[in-house]
Amino acid sequence: MLSLLIRNCFPNPAVADVGAGTGLLTRELAARAFAGTAIEPNDTMRQEGIRHSESGFPFRWLHGSGEATGLADQSIDWLLMGNAFHWTDMDAALREFRRVLTPGGFFTPIWVMLDTEYDPTVQSIDHLLSETVPSFSRHSDVVLEFINNLGAATSDFSEHRIFLDSRHSEVMSKDRYLNMWRSRNDLQSALNAQEWDSAIQRISGLLIEDRVVLKLRTYTWIFGQGVSD
Repeated sequence: MLSLLIRNCFPNPAVADVGAGTGLLTRELAARAFAGTAIEPNDTMRQEGIRHSESGFPFRWLHGSGEATGLADQSIDWLLMGNAFHWTDMDAALREFRRVLTPGGFFTPIWVMLDTEYDPTVQSIDHLLSETVPSFSRHSDVVLEFINNLGAATSDFSEHRIFLDSRHSEVMSKDRYLNMWRSRNDLQSALNAQEWDSAIQRISGLLIEDRVVLKLRTYTWIFGQGVSD
């Protein structure tokens, strides 16, 4: 749907993935025949993204951030951020995006999050963690509040203010699922190494099958910059 909307307005859009990390969203865009620039402030993550970019990859990699992309004025037709916009200084980032977007260009922040409402496995893990980690709170709750308030906070984007909320599932191995939880630095920092290993073992004990159906929820805002802005 997003691809059709963008290409209806810009047959050959210049695309920027800001806060690209290691390039997960960038590679998805490249697979859909988009081209442009991937921007990431963290040197280690950017180098990992470059390493995974094959010869002829249609995105160049740049050091930059949401507040200072390093892009030229009015050079981008479609600017995206995947699971990253809430980390920016929002006012500074929005000023920067308005500077680099072409008239009629689009800014699309996207979040892919665990579906805590409909995933019983995640609900069980949340209950386990609330017992194990005294300070446990879902980071997603804070992000959801940010997402829900974003419409009012971006009033300077005058056109195509669209919000999409969709659900999907992904099947993954038990090991990959556990590695997803192992990567939660916010949880690890609240426990010592032995306590964290114990928590992972308890999560593993909740997984009966070798493959896990992970339920996800994607939130997307589409903001259009007016042609005369």
